[in-house]
Amino acid sequence: MFLCFKVPRLINGTRAAGSGKRIFNIRRVYLIISMIGALGLDGITHASESKLSFKRCSVLLSSGAMEIDAQCATFERNENPKDTESRRIALSVIKLPSHSPEPEPDAFTVIQGGPGGSSIDFAVAYSRVFEEIRKKRDIIVIDQRGTGRSNKLTCELPEELRNTFNLDLIQKATQKCLNELSKENDLRYYTTSIAVDDLEALRIAAGYSQLNLYGVSYGTRVVLHFLKKYPSSARTAVIDGVVQTGLNLAGGEIARRWEDSFEALNNRCQNEPSCANTHGDLYEQYQVLEERFKAAPVTVTVPHPTTGKATEYTFGEHTLFGAMRLMAYSTEQLALIPLLLSEAVKENYNFAAAQSLLMEANFADQFATGMHNSVVCTEDAPFVTADNKAQAKNTIVGEMMSDMLMNSCSVWPKGYMDQDFLEPFSTEIPVLILSGETDPITPPENGEIAAEQLGNTKHIEVPAHGHGVVARGCVPNLVGLFVTNASFEMVDDTCTKRERPSPFFNTLTGPTP
Repeated sequence: MFLCFKVPRLINGTRAAGSGKRIFNIRRVYLIISMIGALGLDGITHASESKLSFKRCSVLLSSGAMEIDAQCATFERNENPKDTESRRIALSVIKLPSHSPEPEPDAFTVIQGGPGGSSIDFAVAYSRVFEEIRKKRDIIVIDQRGTGRSNKLTCELPEELRNTFNLDLIQKATQKCLNELSKENDLRYYTTSIAVDDLEALRIAAGYSQLNLYGVSYGTRVVLHFLKKYPSSARTAVIDGVVQTGLNLAGGEIARRWEDSFEALNNRCQNEPSCANTHGDLYEQYQVLEERFKAAPVTVTVPHPTTGKATEYTFGEHTLFGAMRLMAYSTEQLALIPLLLSEAVKENYNFAAAQSLLMEANFADQFATGMHNSVVCTEDAPFVTADNKAQAKNTIVGEMMSDMLMNSCSVWPKGYMDQDFLEPFSTEIPVLILSGETDPITPPENGEIAAEQLGNTKHIEVPAHGHGVVARGCVPNLVGLFVTNASFEMVDDTCTKRERPSPFFNTLTGPTP
């Protein structure tokens, strides 16, 4: 899985402690392959495709950490949109009504990444970021089919995959997942091409003239395909952490992107004497640990960072890399990696274990395995070339992720994909492109390529930050101005140049003063 995904980060909110339930299934596979709730409803209504009836509701993050007032409806669609006799599936929709008594006829929507993440969770966690947009527009959000509250397709994965990378076991687990999910679901119809049809049908049913689209990570792929397929239905688009049209992430792309990110982190550390003197060369530290864990897994017991409950954690051959890779998405977590490595080399594994548990907990309950497989096994894996896969050679992760994807997709059914899906296109619709300087999976060069493809764009690279930058610094204001005016004229990104990286932690108590 390529995990082009943005973890909801609570804005002016407090993360609540989770349950004492131990998470070990999907979280372990995130790290092994090194890539990677509840909707409180007050009178939810079932709607046909010709009309949506919203009723007031309370929407709770699946983590339980935050809750907001909204309006809710259920949007029913045929699983196979071209077959009116196919079974109906219920897609969850929320609306955050505009603060204006006379809102604009076009609405704003957000699309989460993954593939496999919940857009509704993202909208709840980032609701304050989009307050400027709500002054004049409704925000309407659908959980993409197969995710979140929309017929979520997920499986528990076996305990034997906790601390090893074994292609045979991964394939068997994938086949088991397929067998479970295919009893009731036709997994061919949970792809991006179908998702944009759902979104267009939602726009019509909800009565909006057009949509202003925001997508993050994999969500940018959805936004771009919507612009291609339904150009008259889009007023503006914001793509944040770009997967440009035609980009294949199932080969060696992820390994190369991570290698570039880790090299930049090491260079920054070596250029700061306090970091270099304290932590040494990060490549050397990682290699020591990789060989140590490959020879014999190490198990420690630590308080779980979200529950406080004593929890066993085992570092296997690839678990450390998985945690590091997820940490690199966040500016704040990136600054902890040198300390994590140097402490672990000294056999203090508690810090690394706590960070790993925190990263896993952030993703485990949010990720829809089956939907993810349906997307990547249709849109990425079939198009991996030898040249693409070769990008992984001589990198830390090597061809492991590509091998895993190809292995899993050998048993997963290929789904529906529009014929022109992989073809780049240009558009007159204004597209604001956001990139984080240190993004380890969708770096600024992706944004540059997208800008060349699309034509009517403005590309903002936010210094010091990683994957998904819509909530950073002055960016929310810039996005608000762009959506309000459907123009780049007032979008002055000078303010983003003030952003600075989080200082490295040189001890467990924090950065050097």
